[in-house]
Amino acid sequence: MFRRILVGTLLVGLTANAFAAKNRPDGYTTICKTDQTCTVSQSTNVAFGAADLFVYKVLSGSFVCNTATFGSDPNPAKSVKECSIPSNGGSSSGSSSTSSTSSTSSSSSSSGSGSCSATSQCDWYGGLWPICQNQNDGWGWENSASCIGSNTCSSQSGNGGIIDACSSSSSSSSGGSSSSSSSSSGGSSGKGASCSSTGSQGISSTIRVTSGTYDGNCKTFNPSGALGDGSQSEGQDPAFRVENGATLKNVIIGNNGVDGIHFYNGGTIDNIRWTNVGEDAFTVKSEGNVTARNLEGYDGEDKFIQVNAVTNLSVSNCIVDNMGKFLRQNGGKTFTMSVTVDNCDISNMKEGIFRSDSPNASARITNSRIRNAGDVCIGSWKSCTSSNLSSF
Repeated sequence: MFRRILVGTLLVGLTANAFAAKNRPDGYTTICKTDQTCTVSQSTNVAFGAADLFVYKVLSGSFVCNTATFGSDPNPAKSVKECSIPSNGGSSSGSSSTSSTSSTSSSSSSSGSGSCSATSQCDWYGGLWPICQNQNDGWGWENSASCIGSNTCSSQSGNGGIIDACSSSSSSSSGGSSSSSSSSSGGSSGKGASCSSTGSQGISSTIRVTSGTYDGNCKTFNPSGALGDGSQSEGQDPAFRVENGATLKNVIIGNNGVDGIHFYNGGTIDNIRWTNVGEDAFTVKSEGNVTARNLEGYDGEDKFIQVNAVTNLSVSNCIVDNMGKFLRQNGGKTFTMSVTVDNCDISNMKEGIFRSDSPNASARITNSRIRNAGDVCIGSWKSCTSSNLSSF
């Protein structure tokens, strides 16, 4: 009877935990809390927040976990917040190292390891035995007592939280990013994104990249319905927000594309794939220079790129298919915009490539291939030109 009560209590706890607001993003491990000092041994994207509201900053060395360090308070209603780092990368003084684990076929037990799929994360329930957190249709990580696959949960984290990694039972491996994470050199043709997915991560709030570089390590990021449904309705939130010249790289955005990526005060995106563009792939939201290279995007009903503010925008090495338009400047606006596009494959645009209503806007596309792409220039322009275009 006691065993039944214990198991029942654990299952209730697991169910409640699946839907509770979290003080760390999915796939992150807490290393310290408000006003505590924590240390990361290398440049790491650190999340700060509580109850599913976070800001992010790339940090290295020692820092204090507070608003002064991160520049803003993501959730003023919560006095205690947590600083956390990606579970598969970034060493810290607040987390234990994960050693390489020998091959094992044992099932989950209170003293050992438990199996989990390649797209799962390991956790320890009450410090008793490992469970896995499985992807749940883009709605975040959901605890599950039964896991499948050839990977094995190993090494309990020092704080009882998410274990740093799953080590494969078929080969020796340690925690850290997958070796299949690609560089930003684009696909084999020199165009498009080169990432093959290294796993999945659900996101229920926008990931803000406020400085430095956020490396997604070629994971597939699946936005939940809290951000939008990926339709053409206005007002959806972005999956990522890049600010102040920061860089986002090596990311795949899953089937719910929501409003893609927003830029505030300029920035760079590199090696990004949209599997199903939502409202837009990316939007320039405030004035700043934007660089976008090694991109790949599919199946957007309206625009691939939306420009809502003054910008010098450079796009290169892209593959874009099945959109309404490649780029649209905010309708009826006359602000200055300069766009250059080079070495891209653009196909199946319902209307055309560039559209603007501004006599102060310039656009140029060079060294690219087009197919069923409509008119190159639509609307009013100061200058809109092309050279060295071919069909494919």
